[in-house]
Amino acid sequence: MSQLIDSSLSSSQSNSVKYQGRKTSRAGSEQRRRLILEAALRIVIREGVRGIRHRAVAKEADVPLAATTYYFKDIQELINDTFTLYAEQALEVVNQFAMRLYEPLAGAEGKSFVDAMASDSNMSETIADNMTQYVVEQVTQHRDALIAEQAFKYEAILSPHLRKLGEVHKLALMQKLTDLLELMQSPNPVADATILISILHRIEYEGLLVDAENLDRGVIRSTLLRQLNLMLNAN
Repeated sequence: MSQLIDSSLSSSQSNSVKYQGRKTSRAGSEQRRRLILEAALRIVIREGVRGIRHRAVAKEADVPLAATTYYFKDIQELINDTFTLYAEQALEVVNQFAMRLYEPLAGAEGKSFVDAMASDSNMSETIADNMTQYVVEQVTQHRDALIAEQAFKYEAILSPHLRKLGEVHKLALMQKLTDLLELMQSPNPVADATILISILHRIEYEGLLVDAENLDRGVIRSTLLRQLNLMLNAN
């Protein structure tokens, strides 16, 4: 089971979005390039994607203006690589989410997911609890990442280039979840992955619209448990 999980978590990397800016070979140069991209991502969180300008990013990163134009020849390239940084972080989040799904199976080596579910009547409840805890942590502790996601989604409506990047990123996320759902022996892993992503995005978006203390964990848990049971044909 653990080898299958590891294989699933490491898949889709070749399908993820790629950096386009100037390549670096020295550690110090790569560190500055990363500093610029992190500054650009902070601007996205505060002002949206259209807040990315060479001068604004240079000021945010506390680097000379020439540094941003050296690493990124134009705004499109800077936006591309800022989105790529976000996408890398988002894929890591998906890996963490996947591990939450499989945590209850840590002691079930040699069993299929369905066999493990059959031997533990509380398995789906435990997984739903883990999923709920994870989603709540994302909304309460990692709000900036979710805000960046919403900003990129909005800009993708207006920008064909960013829309294409978003599709590549979406395919990478879909592949990871589809692989996991296949291991969970979902009867229709592609459809279930699409539905699960939609539900998670809705929960996260609605979570951004309320104060953290007003999050209804019960509703989140019941929604996720219901979907989990439907995916696995549980009672």
